[in-house]
Amino acid sequence: MAVLTTAMPMAVLAATWYLPPGWNLLGTAAMLTGFLLVLGKAIVGVPLALLISERNLMSLSRFQALVWTVVVMAGYLTMTLARVKTGASNAVGVSIPQELWIAMGISTTSLLGTPLVLGGKRARSPDEKLVRNTSVQLAEEATDIDAHRQGVLYANANMTDARMADMFQGDEVGNTAHIDLAKVQMFYFTLIAAVGYFMDVAMSVARGANSALPALSQGMLALLAISHGGYLLGKTGDHSNSKPA
Repeated sequence: MAVLTTAMPMAVLAATWYLPPGWNLLGTAAMLTGFLLVLGKAIVGVPLALLISERNLMSLSRFQALVWTVVVMAGYLTMTLARVKTGASNAVGVSIPQELWIAMGISTTSLLGTPLVLGGKRARSPDEKLVRNTSVQLAEEATDIDAHRQGVLYANANMTDARMADMFQGDEVGNTAHIDLAKVQMFYFTLIAAVGYFMDVAMSVARGANSALPALSQGMLALLAISHGGYLLGKTGDHSNSKPA
């Protein structure tokens, strides 16, 4: 735990303080990511534990929330320490644009909305024929699927069974063997927006513009809102011909 409470935070601060402008943002983001990996390994024994849901599956909503958390935290911390180095008054007074608050709100809505949308499906049972079909498609025993599922929601037995591919598969027993296009769409839009925004922050830091984080474009906000809306809406349908348990 000493690594978590002392070494990793100091490494984050060192990367932000000593690396050249622009590169310090990359170093800070890398150190923050490393901290999250060490956190998962130290607490539950799995480095990517923060991406794993209560169903022992890699979660896209968790992934996108962590991506935005790292990008925004790295940008804010880098600009704040740059202001400390230059002796600026109110070093923590880095302005955060409204567009970024909206993007974080969209991200949080998906993270918190997912369990709410899926909650009612835990009280239903899937069609046994679909369980057998999924068993064949996944090369997994139907009895194992039945033993681990949560209502109609597919689940793994252990956290170590989680795979990155989980993020792109359907949530239910009836469609978990299929790729969910809404998830693929949200994954791409999240990466495009987050990487693009990260580069904007890096260029701002390299120019010495440390008074405010850059704003996201209205067009990108619209794409994020649509993709996240489609992601949540896609979870409302019944893909397992379910019935009350």
